[in-house]
This record gives sequence, structure tokens and C-alpha cells, in this order.
Amino acid sequence: MNIVHLTSLARINPPAAETSIDQVEAQLGMRLPDAYRALLACANGIWFDNGLVVYPLDDVIERNQTLEVGEYAPGYLAIGDDSGGQAVMLSLGSGTVLLVDMGSMDPDDMAPISQSLPSWIADKCRLRVK
Repeated sequence: MNIVHLTSLARINPPAAETSIDQVEAQLGMRLPDAYRALLACANGIWFDNGLVVYPLDDVIERNQTLEVGEYAPGYLAIGDDSGGQAVMLSLGSGTVLLVDMGSMDPDDMAPISQSLPSWIADKCRLRVK
């Protein structure tokens, strides 16, 4: 996944080690989608000037537990937030990237922001609802 175009907009962590990705998958009890694995292999966390955060692996498990994603939004994974109360969610089935209020986590309240993680990255991780 090409993230070079994000360097002027964000602070990008070095890639996650394959073993770290495997450990998070074991803790979550699931295989992460290939597109998300590809992103982590390029950047283990991205912090944008506008407050958007794409979580590093260390935060993925904690944030998903805190937000009770497995209980309220099974089939989704919180991969980031806007630093303003909205979580960036990844549909594990369709690969769609969505935005939802962290107080809700109801899939019915999720608004799509991109059809796929690669297209969201290509669109500079914009948070506008489609």
C-alpha cells in the first residue's frame, strides 16, 4: 500500500513487524483483513495534523475492548478516531471504512466514508461521509 502521499499531512510511524501483527491477531482471535495488514506493514500508526489517528497496533486491542466493539459491533474493527468522539471503523466483511460516534457503536449508525481501506488511504484519509 502506498502511503507516501500522506507524509506532508501526518506523522507516520515505521512499519509494524509481522510478528507484532500476528500477536495482535492472536489476541483478537481473528485474522486481520489483508488491506489492513498491508497498511500496518507500511505504518504502525499515523497521526494527522487535523487530529485523525490511525491506531498503532499497541492501541488496537485496547481501543476495541474499551469501545466494546466485539459486543456492540461484531464484524467491525476500530482502526482509528478523529480525536473528537468518532471512531473510524473497518468492516471485516466488506472492507468498507465507516465513521461512528464512539458513544453508539451501533452498525446502523455507521456512515461510510470509503468503499475500501486502500481507497481511503488514496483519498488522504478524508473523513467526509459519502
